[in-house]
Amino acid sequence: MGIAARMNSRLNVPGALLLSAGLAAGAAQAQTPAAPCAGPPSAPVVAGGTPAREPTVQDYEQILKRQPRNAHEYYDHGVLHERMDQHTSAILDYTRALALDPCLAQAYERRGVAYASQGQFERALKDLDEAIRIDANSSSAYVNRGAAYEAMGQNQRALADFSQAVELDPHSANARARRGASFELAGEYDRAMQEYDAAIRIDPGDAQAYFFRGRTFIRQRQSERALADLDQALRLDPRDARAHQSRAAVYAAMGDAARSIEDYSAAIGLNPQYALAYQGRGDAYARSGQPDHALQDYGEAIRLNPKNAYAYYSRALVFAAKGDPQRAIQDLDQAIERKPDFARAFRQRGMSQQKLGQLAHAVADFEAAIRLDARDTIALNELAWLLATAKDAQWRDGKRAVELAREACNLGGWKTPDLFDTYAAALAEAGRFEDAVKWQEAALESAEFERLHGDGARARLRLYREGKPYHTP
Repeated sequence: MGIAARMNSRLNVPGALLLSAGLAAGAAQAQTPAAPCAGPPSAPVVAGGTPAREPTVQDYEQILKRQPRNAHEYYDHGVLHERMDQHTSAILDYTRALALDPCLAQAYERRGVAYASQGQFERALKDLDEAIRIDANSSSAYVNRGAAYEAMGQNQRALADFSQAVELDPHSANARARRGASFELAGEYDRAMQEYDAAIRIDPGDAQAYFFRGRTFIRQRQSERALADLDQALRLDPRDARAHQSRAAVYAAMGDAARSIEDYSAAIGLNPQYALAYQGRGDAYARSGQPDHALQDYGEAIRLNPKNAYAYYSRALVFAAKGDPQRAIQDLDQAIERKPDFARAFRQRGMSQQKLGQLAHAVADFEAAIRLDARDTIALNELAWLLATAKDAQWRDGKRAVELAREACNLGGWKTPDLFDTYAAALAEAGRFEDAVKWQEAALESAEFERLHGDGARARLRLYREGKPYHTP
């Protein structure tokens, strides 16, 4: 997120909590020992007062030149550094503030948020716990601690904190929206929607609530309603990279590749480290027939997040489409290493192995794909075709091919001509030529199948009528 976006963020909302675990920690300061505090201190006034216009970077830099004189002024400096994405400097300022006033709950809270922004979640939780100990009535401290728990994958603890924040301040749009996001993660979409609706009623200008609600509509496959909410989120906050990325995904689902690419590009412009946006744009480029652009984006997605199996898988599909099965296999190896239960990656690797004539590896990969997903009609069909038509007789098994092809047709509702074509080849290999003729003719009844595969399919039909199976040349 850029500096301007940070200036527009509200200090007490976890939207300011940049949950980016890849950032290295700066020179960490020792935690200030807890001191007995009578209660929450009075809220400090941000240095310079409330400006008549939106502050600029230069405004902040001028304020930061002033040497702080007390705990509150160090706190104010920390706030400004945080708004400028200078989290290490913010931590140093908050630490100095706490050295002067160990009861300054807001400094613990903001330092916790700054630590979380650097991926130092244990330190973040320690500070946020202390902020709540000093001021148990701080709704924002519970929201920020909940956001840290959420980033750590501890959704139940996050939900408990967001709920406590709502109890302390039922009119906090931010707390309502964050609790909705926890319900969304738990799959409780109706409850999530109730919270988002409440947040928007409380604050119709809350871009975050529209973004969260739009994201939930995406999960519910309600593209038009998702698009409306994401449009509104971006009207309120045009620099929200996440909203651009989500809207791009909606456009992609609606088949609008051009708008999808435009929004993914906007997200990347706002956050050049946004691996998911690179992957999404790569998908859009691949679907719109721009494989070289797709490869470039998948490469960047992998560089930014080498653990993402899907980026390797997606790049492999492009290599396979470009007629480079060897490079496809290399990427699929990486995808499977990162996600050993990735059924589609095994299936795709099997198809690439088959193109290279490595049938033993192909059979093993198709078998693995089917074990992982018994309803994968493509894997069933590919293995059936290999066992029915392999040039080398040692790999042919007509009986097994018939079983696999029939199961694929069952799963496809007996509506897919390509599956009929494989079923016919399997029946012929099993010596059931009359049935093979019937199903090959059924496949050729499809005008689209006839257009794409007519010549080869008719040649196979002639073989079956002559009582001969088809084997690949």
